[in-house]
Amino acid sequence: MCLEIIWFEEVKKIMPQSYAIMKNSDGLTAQQLFTTEHEGLRKKGEEWMKRTAEFCILISTVIATAVFSAAINIPGGIDDETKKPNFLNQTSFLLFAISDGAAFISSSTAILIFLSILMSRYAEYDFYKSLPLKLITGLITLFISIACMMVAFGSAFFITYNYGSRVIPDSIAVLVCPPLLLYIALQFSLWSDIIYSTFYCRTLFRPTKRMIYTIKDI
Repeated sequence: MCLEIIWFEEVKKIMPQSYAIMKNSDGLTAQQLFTTEHEGLRKKGEEWMKRTAEFCILISTVIATAVFSAAINIPGGIDDETKKPNFLNQTSFLLFAISDGAAFISSSTAILIFLSILMSRYAEYDFYKSLPLKLITGLITLFISIACMMVAFGSAFFITYNYGSRVIPDSIAVLVCPPLLLYIALQFSLWSDIIYSTFYCRTLFRPTKRMIYTIKDI
């Protein structure tokens, strides 16, 4: 839908303004005809956008709940006398605290973004910039929350089981990376399509200073 609107707007720019208000044999202007012919595409885009936003809200809520619970149940426990975390001075605990907080903030932000998508009017020109930008921002914040959650899990696991042999905690800390790479690989086609239609396609219509031929070649 975004690509169709981009093409329509670019064609409108190169045509005389009087043509925009002219009506065809059915009594429809160019804008009205475009809206009528693309109503089915708009509805499909609305259904897909809502379904995607609902799934992403569910995932973001689960992440926010998990990292909030992890922030309350501090790995390693709290000292009974000082009421401070037992591993407060360790680098792994600092990494856990930062990543857990970042995961909660980014997942909460993702919830708000996808909620705004669900509450959108889904008007025709919402697909031009508003909805694609919201979707890209929401997917980015969701990825950040997943990445921070995995880092928080790896650091918490390292803090809790870092006794004796370090093979297991080190291995678990390293194995948090493959799920992130898998997420990027699975979502790459979706991200590339959205970025292409939202940003790259707009650059195709920008005037360029580079000429194919010069006056001497004519």
